[in-house]
Amino acid sequence: MKALVIVGHGSHLNQDSSLPVYEHAERIRRTGAFDEVVECFWKEEPSMRHVLDLVESEEVVVVPAFISEGYFTQQVIPRELGLDGPVTRRGGRVIRYAGPLGAFEGMPDVILERVRDLLGERRLSGRTALVLLGHGTDLNRNSAGVIYLNARRLRERGVFDAVEVGFLDQEPEIGRVVEEAAAENVIVIPLFIAEGWHTRETIPEDLGLEGEVTVRDGKTVFYGAPVGTHPSMARLIADRAREAEEREVPVAG
Repeated sequence: MKALVIVGHGSHLNQDSSLPVYEHAERIRRTGAFDEVVECFWKEEPSMRHVLDLVESEEVVVVPAFISEGYFTQQVIPRELGLDGPVTRRGGRVIRYAGPLGAFEGMPDVILERVRDLLGERRLSGRTALVLLGHGTDLNRNSAGVIYLNARRLRERGVFDAVEVGFLDQEPEIGRVVEEAAAENVIVIPLFIAEGWHTRETIPEDLGLEGEVTVRDGKTVFYGAPVGTHPSMARLIADRAREAEEREVPVAG
């Protein structure tokens, strides 16, 4: 038997924080690709500290529902689950730990699907810029690195006239990036896992947005929902798990 464990951050204040994890888990569950699919969280129940007690399978893959590599994926999750590294043998089990979702090669596809859903049947005239919005932090460069990685991958596809990056808590600041974008159409996609205070309140307020579409100063700004809430993220999680399953298991000493 094999199990998939999806680890989310969760929140005591925002019930929507955990919703994408539950929704993606249910989508994967329906595919039958895993004998067990279990959700756990850092700030909610079920706790990641006890999640392996809920799993019966001998083969376990843990996928963090996080965009970037950082404190939680590098320290908190391995500590709480008692992991030794990418592959852990314990109590007759093999536990594989996958990387965060944002760095996976399939993430640009999810971003493009979010853009297509946002635009619908609209046909844009003039130049179009895609702006990837990350949270950012001056404490961990990896947090921003994955945003730049996806921007580079999307530039290579040549879908947009420009692909830019902006952040909430570090430079370049998102408001300035949108304002200075040399395009008539600016599409802003938050690289966040879930809806929350930032995506619903602070970002629209800081950017002066009036909803999904705002026309101002000769620009049309399209504001998308967080990439992590898109249904295709379930496929990305499953693909990330399959990648981890291919790792060789160390020989028990």
